[in-house]
Amino acid sequence: MFTLDMRAKADTIPFRSTACRLGRTTRRAALRGSLSTALVFSMVPAAHADDDGPCGERTFFKIHQLSPRNFFIPRTRYIDGPGGTITVTVTREYEVRAFRETENEHQVSITTGDLVRNLRKMGVPHLEERHMVFTGHEYSRTISKGMYGNMWYRVFGYRIGWSAWSVLGTCREVRVAAGIANVPARVEGWRYWESRHPTFKGRTLSLDGTDPSGGGGDGSRAGTGAAARAGKPPWLGPLTAPLTRPSLPRQAPSTPREKPRRR
Repeated sequence: MFTLDMRAKADTIPFRSTACRLGRTTRRAALRGSLSTALVFSMVPAAHADDDGPCGERTFFKIHQLSPRNFFIPRTRYIDGPGGTITVTVTREYEVRAFRETENEHQVSITTGDLVRNLRKMGVPHLEERHMVFTGHEYSRTISKGMYGNMWYRVFGYRIGWSAWSVLGTCREVRVAAGIANVPARVEGWRYWESRHPTFKGRTLSLDGTDPSGGGGDGSRAGTGAAARAGKPPWLGPLTAPLTRPSLPRQAPSTPREKPRRR
């Protein structure tokens, strides 16, 4: 027969086994969680000190405008005509240098060499700081009848609007300089065009004493062009007579007014 104490002990045995099973399950879950956490941390790459540190200080350039530009070589312009053939030869040495126009500049001194080198890296590789011209090639063109042929030697290049920016240690970008630069390229050649009259800097020139308004081009002073065909008198060139003061017409003497007599 069971006594009262034996019944109490028998009733407590199932509870003890259940508590042991729950404790073992909890320890297993905690162990699995710690292993999974360790696995996740082992798969994450180690953070570098540079990722969360300050930015490195540097200077970079930006191009805002790029337009073609011709650098004409002095004393290489020729005019021939009317009609015929014009042949030109370049045996002249000349140096074209890049220069910059700075609007504002502070903190960082930007040189022309630094500007050209950075512009090459930004997609304009054929730019150079200085260009020497020494060539001997010939170039011929047939001039249209009645027209004048014009030749001028030039170096191709660009007019570039640029700005320089500085990156601070706080990763902030500050503009330190800006301006316009005329930069020659490594390409050169002749420019040819025709005109009805020889012109220079927008002014019409007169060659061989011909009428600049359409006279003949044979060297004679009597025009045979449009002015002569229109019935106008031929152009005789500038007057050779000395300039004299024009005589004014005489006026009739006016009647003098009599002064009133004093009493």
